[in-house]
Amino acid sequence: MSKQRPTLKDIAQSLGVSATTVHRALQGKEGVSALMSEEIRRRAMEMGYRTNYMASSLKRKAQKLAIAFPEPTLDNRYYYMSLWRGVRKFFREVSEFHVEPMEFYYPLAPGSNGAILREIYEHYAGEIAGLITIATDHPQSSYFLEKLAAKGIPITLVGADLYSEQRLCCVKAYDEMAGSLAAELLTAFQPKDLSARVLVTGNPVGSFAMLDQYYNMTGFESYLRAHAPGVTLQTTYHSDVHVSEQQLRNLLTQDPEVLAIYSTSARHTVMMSLLVEELGLQGKVRLIGSDLFPESLEALESGTLTAIVDKKVPLQSYRAAQYLFDHVIKGAYPPSGTIFIPPSVLLHSNGSADASQAF
Repeated sequence: MSKQRPTLKDIAQSLGVSATTVHRALQGKEGVSALMSEEIRRRAMEMGYRTNYMASSLKRKAQKLAIAFPEPTLDNRYYYMSLWRGVRKFFREVSEFHVEPMEFYYPLAPGSNGAILREIYEHYAGEIAGLITIATDHPQSSYFLEKLAAKGIPITLVGADLYSEQRLCCVKAYDEMAGSLAAELLTAFQPKDLSARVLVTGNPVGSFAMLDQYYNMTGFESYLRAHAPGVTLQTTYHSDVHVSEQQLRNLLTQDPEVLAIYSTSARHTVMMSLLVEELGLQGKVRLIGSDLFPESLEALESGTLTAIVDKKVPLQSYRAAQYLFDHVIKGAYPPSGTIFIPPSVLLHSNGSADASQAF
């Protein structure tokens, strides 16, 4: 006969405290000293106690968790579909719990994140137990995140660590590392006195709305300065990918000395790949793209892309959902206020293998 599982009462009797005290300590609630809480958790572990989160969650009403991401349409589908894929995967895995994800879409336009946060605050703040969204540098976004946080609604952010006072945590890529990896890939096995032109394309940098792009570019530039000081760096940043495309087209047709191009964004990766194919420059210009999705994998397998620096976008949103779920359902806290997801490098040899294991 298997040994009976210990109960809260068993732990309480072993320590001479009430079962209520044990429950509060294990759930991270107030009213129990830090010293006693630590002793209770240690004793519970020694006795093999495990909280039955599923049973306890079924006893209460469904916990609604809101997800607010841009709609994955047109050129925005490459990045934002990956965000939606990661968070949806997590909620499928915990579907047996009494948790109800609520999806809110909004167009990728200035002020739209703030508009959807206002809608959530005005119509759903009394219903939701948590929120997952993207940090956007806009007054209305900041205002309603603060209002939601003031109501005790935990918030996890993805991508950019803004509003640290309002959020439970932020899950983001290690952007400087991504930029450094891209620069190393482009200059590896080249002479130390390499003199060439390298182009960078992507979204505008230098604003809080694009902090990931800023840190990415910082890592890229820092590596080149240290290891390839002879390289001339030229950027073609623009929020309109078609403007960046025309800039790249002009540079590639007028300057035969272009060694390589690095794209810091997913949609610019697709544009860059298609342009190089159109101009017949595959194999003549090295291309480093960002993020793994079907179109970037296809360009990698065809040889158009030399490599992909994958910032693991689905894993970012998956972890953001996991930390929010653990906090709401289990009373647990994330390991840090900012959780970094290290990037990986995909080449022709391992791209398909990584894709088969992706979300």
